[in-house]
Amino acid sequence: MANENPKVSSMEEEPEIPEIPEIENHDVEEESRGESQPSTKHIISTKIKETVNLDLFLPNIYSWIRNKLKTGPTLIIGENIGDFAIEISKHLPSVIAKECSSTYISPAAEVKDASRLEKIDFKPFDLQKLPEINDPFINIIVIFALRKYERDEQKQLLSECKRMMTKNGQLIVVGEFYAKSVFLLPITAIKELTRAFKRIVLKRKMDKPVTKLDKIANDLELKFFDVKYDAGGRVRTYVLTKRWGALVS
Repeated sequence: MANENPKVSSMEEEPEIPEIPEIENHDVEEESRGESQPSTKHIISTKIKETVNLDLFLPNIYSWIRNKLKTGPTLIIGENIGDFAIEISKHLPSVIAKECSSTYISPAAEVKDASRLEKIDFKPFDLQKLPEINDPFINIIVIFALRKYERDEQKQLLSECKRMMTKNGQLIVVGEFYAKSVFLLPITAIKELTRAFKRIVLKRKMDKPVTKLDKIANDLELKFFDVKYDAGGRVRTYVLTKRWGALVS
């Protein structure tokens, strides 16, 4: 099911923005404004909500991932992944899901329909137990898990994913990063101040955006095959492989 995609030569490459076509009939444009066009205030409010609540982008990201999945054993690691794991299990022979949310209680508490849990192997995630998994996977999906760990632990996680990935498999990483857009810098600053307050004053362990993922990938000799940007670059979904031709068919 893998799509043919151009190779991603650099993580720092910005997505291309298509040109906006010219409006041929300006009178029609003027008449259509009003109720059919959202106000500037509404647009700004929506953008702020989307930037703060990154989970709003997940439905679109999940759809993008589903279109790239190859048929074969699949491993999913991440936060609140139960329903997504059940959904893709309809189309794949076997799915193992490892939940890393700090609020995890039980598989039944993490999904909308517990009766469908029989389709997947759903258990809590433990980074230290990852070496015990010896099964090969053609799809490995990591969703908002890297932000929970320090750099060496991030490298450990991705190294284990590479070990478990088949020769023609793919590693799909959904992560939170620092925004590239200057318009989002004020929101980013506020979020970082909030994180710092909770970490320093309230002594809480806080998630943080991923940095230097390109360095980790290069150290592990992983190849960047494709990338999707959301939330002004704050959410990025990378497709990595062991070799360039793995997903070209």
